[in-house]
Amino acid sequence: MDIDISFAEAVLRRGAGLLEAEAGEAGSDPFAVLARLLAAAAATDAPLVVLSEGGSHPALFDEANRRAGEPLTARLAGLAATRQGERATMYEFDGTGPLTGNRIVAALLRPEERPDLLHVYIAVGRLRGGEAQITVPPALLRFDAAALGQTLGLLGDAVSRSPNAATAALAHAAAILPMEGHEEGGMPAALLDLYWHALTLASVRADGGLATMTPEGSA
Repeated sequence: MDIDISFAEAVLRRGAGLLEAEAGEAGSDPFAVLARLLAAAAATDAPLVVLSEGGSHPALFDEANRRAGEPLTARLAGLAATRQGERATMYEFDGTGPLTGNRIVAALLRPEERPDLLHVYIAVGRLRGGEAQITVPPALLRFDAAALGQTLGLLGDAVSRSPNAATAALAHAAAILPMEGHEEGGMPAALLDLYWHALTLASVRADGGLATMTPEGSA
């Protein structure tokens, strides 16, 4: 039986072990690279905020799930307002649809001082004996909320009327940065949906005072 830790905690433990090992041990394994990156962020830019579905802030995940059911045209303004004060934040939640049975970790890191520029990493996996096992290779999306806001300002009402315009605006503000395992064949739709859900969680947290909520854990 698995010991009582979360998938996010298992990822951080893996990364902490890699930090203590030789620098090259992570190699090109994308999960090891991500785990080490998160552990380094926790060690140098603490605290690393961890918020989990089923934890003490159900309103955050409930509102994000509600917004996820809205048309993209209705969600863009919220995504453009996304800001993150911390260097790194992790969200953990259950997979749905084709990812049912998996646990998802979405890690949002600021590569620069700007609170509106985020690198979004997604890891999909399960716990086995207290160890995190990845079922889908981690992937990375670079999201510029300020660029999205500028594009929305230029397009005006066209975005609210046209799903194509909304998709184009989002594509202008986001870029997939290839990691091993996703270099060919494009990005699965289910994985792309997780990016937008992660950013929706961040936008909900930044909205309505939720940015000051106390996390379930930090590292």
